[in-house]
Amino acid sequence: MSNIQKVQLPPTQPDACFECPLCGLIGRYVNRPKYSKETHVCLGTMEAMTRRGIKIRASQRDAHHPLRRPCDNLWDTWMMLPRRILNVNRQFYIECRIPYEQTLQMRIKFHGKNQY
Repeated sequence: MSNIQKVQLPPTQPDACFECPLCGLIGRYVNRPKYSKETHVCLGTMEAMTRRGIKIRASQRDAHHPLRRPCDNLWDTWMMLPRRILNVNRQFYIECRIPYEQTLQMRIKFHGKNQY
């Protein structure tokens, strides 16, 4: 079994990091700096990001308030990869991306008398 996870990238850079297949959650077991608000990670660059930062849309930014994403300098290079497939460490993918995908699942609110 290989230690590589192949991740298919979209043809254009997503408008926000939370839409990207490289966005993941930093595990609770990771020793973070004190008072750090960084809860997410870019699996392509391994740079930490805040929950608020991943939701900022590039389309809503202007020259006075530019968006600086970890992958901005790398995205064009990644687009030259065969079939836009980026190799990511499988362990990081399992620990960070899969829990992130699970949090994207819709949460259903059930109504009833015996709800906690």
